[in-house]
Amino acid sequence: MKKTLRFFKYALLSILTILLLLIFYVFISNRIFIGSQEQKFTDYLKTNQEQISDNMEGKLFDDKFYNSQIFLFGEVHGFADNQKMDAIFLKFLNKKEGVRYYVAEMDSTNADKLNRFLKGSTKDQNLLTEVVTAVRKRIPQQSSMELLEKWSVVYDYNQTLADSLKISVLGVDTDFDNNSRKVSRDSAMMVNFTNSLKKLHIENEKFYGLFGFYHVLQRGANGGKMPFAERLKNSGFKVSSIISYTLDSEMYLPENPQFPTPADQKISMINANGPFMLVKGINDFSELVQPNSINLFKLDTKDSPYAKSDKLITIKSRIFGESFNPQQEASTLDYFQYIILLKNSEALSPLK
Repeated sequence: MKKTLRFFKYALLSILTILLLLIFYVFISNRIFIGSQEQKFTDYLKTNQEQISDNMEGKLFDDKFYNSQIFLFGEVHGFADNQKMDAIFLKFLNKKEGVRYYVAEMDSTNADKLNRFLKGSTKDQNLLTEVVTAVRKRIPQQSSMELLEKWSVVYDYNQTLADSLKISVLGVDTDFDNNSRKVSRDSAMMVNFTNSLKKLHIENEKFYGLFGFYHVLQRGANGGKMPFAERLKNSGFKVSSIISYTLDSEMYLPENPQFPTPADQKISMINANGPFMLVKGINDFSELVQPNSINLFKLDTKDSPYAKSDKLITIKSRIFGESFNPQQEASTLDYFQYIILLKNSEALSPLK
């Protein structure tokens, strides 16, 4: 009996030791991958930062930015403040540049319904809820109360605009009910976008849209497929890409068959500084952002250290999503030019 108890005691100690060593290994390897702060990067970021509340000054945007025809904002789905930021970008660009076409990561059928909602004499909450519910089929982490509230805000904003500036939606994604992989989604987005421009005769307009992170990158991963933004650039469009990362924030993780889901459908381990997602160079921002804040950083000024760096575009994913390694000899600025950093964002809320 004593030998049996001794065996289980040593077995338990061995298991605990292995677990502790594994946790220690993951912690150390995470720190090594992310890297420590570098003075030249932190000094640069301090002078190229804007904290955003309900409005945006736009002091970081220059002629190169405004000369773009297409402005793209890329997010990791599930964080509430990205929906807030999306509305801020849309209204800012509408006022500043007359942008009135929102390019959406949804199919044309649901985009048409959303346009009916935006053009209605009164708010048709049932129609809007129908669209937000349909989003679950393609992007379950985006279908939320915040998505519904954002389009309600856009409706109110539209009522203040002259007809020539009212916002409309272009749905460029594949049909939500079509799960075929014969053609990549990014390829289909490109075809659908160019077809919409020709059909509506809006080739000379400017456009803005929110997409998943990968779609707004202006180059693909090393050995990867071509993102939507890269296809746009290759077709002659001038594109500005803004991507969003998070620190100390919660992500909405709806029930799904792939991963165990917390009872409250929230998870706080998918931030740019780990432990399940790691972004090289994210520590350069750690002392620059306040709690509960949204921050915009410009990365592409003259003599920017990001012009010769792979920081912020080298990503390791331990559980969710895929890791991302940039192409050889490519720099951060080949992929995007601005970054939104969310600190203490709440998770999106399930649709009621």
